[in-house]
Amino acid sequence: MVHGRRRFGLAQALLLAACTSSGPATPVEPRALPTEVEAVRKYILETEYPELFGDEPYRTRIERALVSDLDGDGVAEVILLFYPHYRQSAPIVIYHVSQDMKVTRVMEGLAPGPLQPLSGEYLDSHALGEAVDASVAGPGKQAPLIDAAVTTTGLAGLVEYWTFVHMDGRKGEPFYVDMTDVDVPDGKRSCADFEFSRVEDIAAGGLDGEPGEVDLAARVGSELWLYRIPRFLPDGRLEKQVRVIPIPADFADFEQGQSMLRYRDSSGELHPLRP
Repeated sequence: MVHGRRRFGLAQALLLAACTSSGPATPVEPRALPTEVEAVRKYILETEYPELFGDEPYRTRIERALVSDLDGDGVAEVILLFYPHYRQSAPIVIYHVSQDMKVTRVMEGLAPGPLQPLSGEYLDSHALGEAVDASVAGPGKQAPLIDAAVTTTGLAGLVEYWTFVHMDGRKGEPFYVDMTDVDVPDGKRSCADFEFSRVEDIAAGGLDGEPGEVDLAARVGSELWLYRIPRFLPDGRLEKQVRVIPIPADFADFEQGQSMLRYRDSSGELHPLRP
């Protein structure tokens, strides 16, 4: 086993995440999943199991499920916060859900936070013989390499850094993570010595003073990573704006399920989240 922590089956994990309002460690009485989340749950179980290498479908641990219209087109997205098994897997994955409940996974996932030293908590797709790292000359030079990986080699897991691209042979449609704006330790050209940051929680809504906008907020250590996604691009990537702000000194957890982003302090008082 990879994780020494307790792991839930997918249905239980999704139910717990969707029905928790004050943080992932505070369960409440179970209730029905939102229709969009139920559609995504069914899609994952029946159509595209995450992190599938060979025939080993590890139990999926989902810590938060959000429903929010990120791009303002009137159709909600489902945003899942995963606790991955593999250190090359994005912890945040977005799904489109149409009005007739057809589910499509967005190719680009999100891995907020700086790269971290290896913790020993995750599997490595390289150790399975399922991955390669290919050196490149900077953003913009990788596109042919990524296109070739998807269309020719069948390598479906793609992580793009400033100096190299990680590609792996997980099953399913392509996954893509854009890490070109994150410093690679010592300018290395492989992911042998680092992993993504642990994302503690996510929330979605408007920031105080910025009416009409929606941000996806991710808590990573002492920082909040704010993603504004005005458009989902036709090739499966995101048109995104990223801001990083210090976490408020009195931050305890996010308030969930509201149109505006707010957080609780240690006494339970709510405060608006400001950029």
